[in-house]
Amino acid sequence: MADRIKRALDAFYAFVEKPLFLWTRPVLVLLLVPLVVGLMKPLWHITMEAPQYPNGLSLDIYSHTLVGGHEGGDISEINILNHYIGMKKLDRAMLSDLDWLPFGFGALGLLLLRVAALGNVRALLDLSAIALYFTAFSVFRFVLKMYGYGHDLAHDAPIKIQPFMPVIWGTKPVGNFTTHAEPGAGSYLVSVFVLGILVMTLLHLIEGRRRAKREA
Repeated sequence: MADRIKRALDAFYAFVEKPLFLWTRPVLVLLLVPLVVGLMKPLWHITMEAPQYPNGLSLDIYSHTLVGGHEGGDISEINILNHYIGMKKLDRAMLSDLDWLPFGFGALGLLLLRVAALGNVRALLDLSAIALYFTAFSVFRFVLKMYGYGHDLAHDAPIKIQPFMPVIWGTKPVGNFTTHAEPGAGSYLVSVFVLGILVMTLLHLIEGRRRAKREA
């Protein structure tokens, strides 16, 4: 049994040192399209509804800026409301963690080009691990930032409310407001980029397993 496992592992290790499938390389390059377009689109979309705002308030979060609805005026209205309940001012500095997203994904794009041009299966595995980690870390930081935004309330606020977790995805009432939040087009496009890398890696691993079985 141990000898059989060793032969299978040796075959797998030999496989990961082999070049990528020829058709994989152009597919990897094409994955740059949703990445580049996605970074120019909103990553998250938030809307707020209340009786005093019949047209609602909205906010789009990009990797490089915040854009309020109604020609940008909604950000001022949201900040006025947040002031009354002791929340920090909503501005780009509040989400400064997003500043490194274009650079991080840009670095991933450069690594992808290198893998597509020169890499082997092992390099594709490394790229998948980095892409998965970077994506998970980005989501974690965003959730953590929103948690602090809803829990770090000023003690001298005119209106006292219990600290809360702002809605990340879905619908949640806060006072007389109903807040909706969902991923924007940018998040879906960036997800296509990351999932495409993972799918390419999985296909190579499946083929590697088949070859290892044949050789075993």
